[in-house]
Amino acid sequence: MSNVDFSVIIPTFNRSKVLVRTIEALLHQVADCDQPTPLQYEVIVVDDGSTDDTKQRVRDLQSRWSSATGEALAAGTRLHYLRQPNRKQGAARNAGAKLAQGDFLVFLGDDTIPASDFLSRHADARSARMESAPGSRLVVIGRTRWAEHLPTTRFMEYIGEQGWQFGFSLITDPEKVPFNFFYTSNLSISRRFFLESGGFDEDFQEYGWEDIELSLRLTGKGMKLVYEPAAVTWHDHPTSLRSFIRRQQKVGYSAWQFYRKHPEMAEFLGVRHARRYSWQKRFNMALLTAACSLSESRNWPDLSRYYPDLMSYYYNLGILKAREGR
Repeated sequence: MSNVDFSVIIPTFNRSKVLVRTIEALLHQVADCDQPTPLQYEVIVVDDGSTDDTKQRVRDLQSRWSSATGEALAAGTRLHYLRQPNRKQGAARNAGAKLAQGDFLVFLGDDTIPASDFLSRHADARSARMESAPGSRLVVIGRTRWAEHLPTTRFMEYIGEQGWQFGFSLITDPEKVPFNFFYTSNLSISRRFFLESGGFDEDFQEYGWEDIELSLRLTGKGMKLVYEPAAVTWHDHPTSLRSFIRRQQKVGYSAWQFYRKHPEMAEFLGVRHARRYSWQKRFNMALLTAACSLSESRNWPDLSRYYPDLMSYYYNLGILKAREGR
């Protein structure tokens, strides 16, 4: 057992402003009075080839919180910075895990800001289930909410609950969570268990599915996935319908890669249902996209009943693009 409880790994790319807020929240974690000793943890920022001022921002935080300045970093906390060429999220998380010294890894997004008791809640979730040993196969996901200062639209509420981005309202038993809820915006896992699994598959170069593909492999190795809603992160990323449908196409593209690696997942991924659309269908969906987008931005009548059709349509476009090698 190491002398570090948690290694918090944050992959980042050109989001220096919100990254700073995420790091500062980690450096101000509060101790749980029920824990016999304060948590020892480190924060590992993996810069995936950023071209903004990410490096300088993190260096400034390191200097600010060093003992040389007379300001004490939270007891037992270290802040590390690692830079790599742009190799995408999976490779960045793997690099952080290889550097980590903690018994447990905590994965965050650079825009998912943890509540002040975030790490204590993850620790409590493990101790309550007698799963504090370094070799534990328990994986804990916490609750990710939209940041309170963001104006939350109908569309953001929809994707945050109905499974397109997160699906917390779909979890029926927090002690038996399906493998496809393996959300790396707020998750803790034994470092040993993660490394023994081989980590994230770095072949995924578009957004999406590298986390669920890992979860599938971990399930085969005996993973128990549980949900701890008290371990909260705040998602500070305003999202529009138009930006999200671009994301959906990338997710569809990655779904085809997932299928090629795991053909038995074809039905789950929906790859068999992807088909070329007629010009009339494409025209109608373009009109529907515009109408739904305007409905959100101008507070027009509610068109949210069409969201599932839009999400599926653009997801299928991504699958087709990957299948046809475009």
